[in-house]
Amino acid sequence: MKKWFVIGISIIAAILLTFTSLTNVIGYQTVHTTYQQTKKETVNQRELLFQTICDIVNNKEIQRIILKSQMSKGIFPESKIPTLTKNQLKRMYFIGLLLSKFMSKTRIHSMVLTHQLITPEIQQEITAIIERDPIIQDEITQLVNSDCGCEKSEWGFPIICTILVVLTGVVLFFWFLLALMLMPPPSAMDEMLELLVLMLGPLPALYQRFNCPVYPENDFPIASDFSPLEGEQNVSLSLSELSFRLTDHEGDLMSYKVSTRPDIGGGNGTLVGNGTYTIPIHGLQNGTTYLWEVLVYQGKPTGTPVGRERAFTTETLFPIIRNPSPAQHAEFVPITTSNVSFDLTDYQGDLMNWTVETQPDIGSGTGTGVGNGSYTIPISGLDYFTTYTWFVNVTDGRYWSKKTYTFWTTTENTIVFEPIDDATIDELYINQNSGSSDTISIRRYSGLELDGLMKFNLSTLPANMTIQYASLQMYYYHDLIENPGGHQLNAYRIMSDWNEETVTWNTRPSYNPTLSTSIIMPSTINTWIFWNFTGDAQLFYYGHAPNYGWRMMDSSWAYAGSCFYSKEYKDYHPLLTIGYKII
Repeated sequence: MKKWFVIGISIIAAILLTFTSLTNVIGYQTVHTTYQQTKKETVNQRELLFQTICDIVNNKEIQRIILKSQMSKGIFPESKIPTLTKNQLKRMYFIGLLLSKFMSKTRIHSMVLTHQLITPEIQQEITAIIERDPIIQDEITQLVNSDCGCEKSEWGFPIICTILVVLTGVVLFFWFLLALMLMPPPSAMDEMLELLVLMLGPLPALYQRFNCPVYPENDFPIASDFSPLEGEQNVSLSLSELSFRLTDHEGDLMSYKVSTRPDIGGGNGTLVGNGTYTIPIHGLQNGTTYLWEVLVYQGKPTGTPVGRERAFTTETLFPIIRNPSPAQHAEFVPITTSNVSFDLTDYQGDLMNWTVETQPDIGSGTGTGVGNGSYTIPISGLDYFTTYTWFVNVTDGRYWSKKTYTFWTTTENTIVFEPIDDATIDELYINQNSGSSDTISIRRYSGLELDGLMKFNLSTLPANMTIQYASLQMYYYHDLIENPGGHQLNAYRIMSDWNEETVTWNTRPSYNPTLSTSIIMPSTINTWIFWNFTGDAQLFYYGHAPNYGWRMMDSSWAYAGSCFYSKEYKDYHPLLTIGYKII
């Protein structure tokens, strides 16, 4: 019951967190309007405020942050957060005002802080997303430019407000008592929250009618206006300092620490006010990516700071060779391929000379006094199932660049198979079968592991042949919670039979712990992933191992996961391509 009690609190906390992020951007200290405004102005501004908060809460990046925070605390909500409407927000908003005032003085609030449902890090992440969203920024600009009197001094606190706070506490006490007595399952939490809304229903109207003030929690300082910008390229080697701005909306003093990787300088400041600060740097190298981190503290540099690393890359003095075709390590290149190509870029605009050679020799080429652009070299005489290497050398008269690329041609004969069975087995839902799903999900995390299973019928392979390669391609279209880029996915031979219509985590087949093959996940979605199963395909063909397919597992311990299309999807099916020659 405790877990679901915390989830109930977190739903309200998420709304308050979003509102707090908004106030960090526009500088509001309260959200009620003054009596000097007309009723129409008040309603219009409030509607805009509610619409802005809805847009923030429904932002997919922000939803991922909330999901990640919940899962890191052992709370496992559904992977999809429902859309928040303005009507829902209006109810939760006024109740949230009452709860924030009451909980800030009770053990309940301490419990929320203990579980860290709201942290400065999350608040800063959400603020960064808000600053990047043009629609939300436009709404915030309208709010900033409207005169609501929101920053005027608080009104008096009449005795009726104290009574209402006490009534709120009584209602909450009986609701929590009822929840403890009934111990509702997770599926009933929505009904319990609806009951809370019903019980608190009359109180927000009275609270608003008597203009009872709500004093916000102290906001964490915000770092912004970073220079160089996040991800900035071609930064001048003459750059002598890093800069950033610190803002505390309450005007409190702050402290900061700055570090760099590789080390080009650092610095710190203690008990400083709002303003822009600079850190001297030195020794920048050309074409190098640097990381710098600004840690911000409330008050003295103690406790938990807020901050993250940002990257920038210095200008490149030597010519850049990129976009090779065929791509580096390309496989199954047709023997009819008639050229190789590449792009040249010199950021200083210098003219360049280049040469291309191949091994085995299938062609070569040169260029003299050329500018930025694409260049093509004719090739011919490619043979089946052969590895080719080509070398690109370029100079601008002062600096040299060299690149080596490799590709493999296709075999004379190929045959393509689609899976006969594929499924995901889920450690969280141990008896759930997903054989009819159009997705294969892979993730490794305590209690949340997801493994993929896949099997092919290879009985139609011709006799008297030699398998030269076997490549499984799967379409990576989505990530789970966060980007799994860099994760190593491993595949293992399954040692007992299984069926996609019945397999579950509890009935999962055994597998050979010897690694068959592995891949490294890319950082971008909507791309094909290729597994090399040549060794296993040969074992299956010659009868040296039973063919029950493979189990695919993530070797990285994280709640980030990978989603691939299964054979049930209308397109982008997994395909096993086997290249062979007849003996």
